[in-house]
Amino acid sequence: MLTKDFELLKIACGDLNLDQPVPWDICDNKGGVLLPQGTRIDSEDFKKLLEQVGYFAREIAAKTPQPIRFKGKVNPFAEFDDLCVQLEATFKRLESKQKFAPHLIKKRFQTLVVQIQGLVNYDADALMGAVHLTEEFEYPIQHPMQIAVLTELILARLQVSQEVRVSVLCAALTCNLAMNPYQKRLDQQKGPLLPTQKDLINRHPLISAEMLHQAGVDDHLWLELVSQHHEKLDGSGYPHGLKSEDIRHEARILALGDVYSAMVTPRGYRGPIKLKDSLKDLFEQRGKAFDSKLTQIFIMELGLYPPGVYVRLSNGDLAVVVGRTDNPKCPRVASIRRSDGYMYPSPLKRDLRQSDVAVKHVCDTNEKIKINPATLWGIDALRVESRTDLSSVDPFMRGLI
Repeated sequence: MLTKDFELLKIACGDLNLDQPVPWDICDNKGGVLLPQGTRIDSEDFKKLLEQVGYFAREIAAKTPQPIRFKGKVNPFAEFDDLCVQLEATFKRLESKQKFAPHLIKKRFQTLVVQIQGLVNYDADALMGAVHLTEEFEYPIQHPMQIAVLTELILARLQVSQEVRVSVLCAALTCNLAMNPYQKRLDQQKGPLLPTQKDLINRHPLISAEMLHQAGVDDHLWLELVSQHHEKLDGSGYPHGLKSEDIRHEARILALGDVYSAMVTPRGYRGPIKLKDSLKDLFEQRGKAFDSKLTQIFIMELGLYPPGVYVRLSNGDLAVVVGRTDNPKCPRVASIRRSDGYMYPSPLKRDLRQSDVAVKHVCDTNEKIKINPATLWGIDALRVESRTDLSSVDPFMRGLI
């Protein structure tokens, strides 16, 4: 899929000459390279074939891609799943090490990014729900999508420019690229890591950046963020053990999304880490491994009960959080099962700010039941009218965790 600033043009009769180097990469209609630039054509029949099926890529004056806007109602969960499918297909093309038309891979990731941004703009709570509820895809696909959604929430809160946001979100989707072929095997491994596996993990940010560079990605910020996303403020990160101001501000945001997503997502060797423990771990590492102010903003943006989390209410109902409010202890919820074990005919929605019912606790895995998330949100997804000022908030000192 090509964005509007990159197009494939059909080769015309007379563009190619026998025994002369071709002036550009000749591509198929999807941008895959059929014949590299500089190759000589030594057959009239081959020349005619290339004129019939070949294209060349032309880049129009580059503009910063903008978030897409939906003209009508959409199902954010179905859209999220579709983006996961697109991401998986793009990863497969990248891992094939096929030569591509200039900037094709870059444009594909940018196309994914502006769709993610469009969905976050359309309904941020539903996208956060997808982060916590989606289980249809394997970790190498689900994890980067989760990082991207969480990162976009923070970038939007900080009012980062669109040009920078596109680079950061592309890095979010690709920061663990080199781990993809090995992730499933590592998740299922029972014993300790082998030295070669430890070395791969320590070097995967650099390998990922190099894979992207070899695929034609020339965005310096994107590549730098991929290489830095596992660095920590105290120097305990990798691959270079960078400290403090040597780590880019944007890489610190990626690190928070990466670690949180990894903790709340079940792996082959463990279930998901409890939400409260995940947030507490991030908070306790603020100023050490993670940027202190960004950590507080990240936690406040998630809320005490993020959308997509299963909760038990004080009346015994099993419910799912479907919306944040200006009161972090009182989210909007959709009850799905009563205290007597019977299911509600349709999810019963409550704004806990206006109810005598409260959240009792966040549910463990064994309390959850499978349900289509779209039915929880309904046609008109819930949105936030107002939000707490984050400029000087310490959520833990205020008793949120």
